Amino acid sequence: MTSTGIYVRVSTEEQAREGYSIRAQEEKLRSYAKIKDWEIHEIYSDEGISAKNIEGRPAIKRLIADIISGKISNVLVYKIDRLTRSTKNLIELIDLFNLHNCAFNSLNESIDTTTATGRMFLKIVGIFAEFERENLAERVRFGCERKVKEGFTPAVIYQSYGYRREKGQRIQSIHHEEAEIVKRIFSMYLENHSLSQIARILDSENIPTKRGKKWSVPAIKLILTNPNYIGKVRYSIKDKSRYFEAEGKHEPILSEAIFQQAQEKLGTVRK
Repeated sequence: MTSTGIYVRVSTEEQAREGYSIRAQEEKLRSYAKIKDWEIHEIYSDEGISAKNIEGRPAIKRLIADIISGKISNVLVYKIDRLTRSTKNLIELIDLFNLHNCAFNSLNESIDTTTATGRMFLKIVGIFAEFERENLAERVRFGCERKVKEGFTPAVIYQSYGYRREKGQRIQSIHHEEAEIVKRIFSMYLENHSLSQIARILDSENIPTKRGKKWSVPAIKLILTNPNYIGKVRYSIKDKSRYFEAEGKHEPILSEAIFQQAQEKLGTVRK
């Protein structure tokens, strides 16, 4: 009997709702293996992990190790993108399978790599899988840009200190306790306190950052240079070539005069 390694993966709750759950994949693949009279060596499961690359996926690394050691001679997946969404990784894996005489089968695409046609088709499908991933990332980026241009912040996880935006809430609202700290930071800075002095004062009063950590010079500078506080929203902070600001729909915390004084003192030139 063919010793088969079944690989299953799911990355998000959305995929689970669409029928990609670990349990659903496993059930269908077990049934298929039984029909083909394949002996199941092990179920290799990576739950809650993306398929962008192989790094960070312990189950697929264990699968590869078992292929190399000769424990399995056949790999079965529900769909190619469960294995990987990278054409480069896909080709590397198929080359590895061939090197160790390990067959590959995908239930959804009906692929059998024991044939030349199957191997060619697998590479073609992999190219389209990678195209779809890149196309999705592009659509997400365009969506975020449009949101900012319309005055909404795209931030959910890394929200500005002084604001909050709950899930489903389009316009960020003022977090009043944090907003008072923002005002204090600007006031202390304009009264000639250094950034490190401000950080020490806040830490001495046990006032945490947004993420519950101690204050630092970079954290204070992020506050002082954030245009959110004068009613602006911004896009692509890390990539300056795509960075822009737009008028936000949220309520400002500071006056433009105070914010501008701080920028001049910092030596920041704002367009």
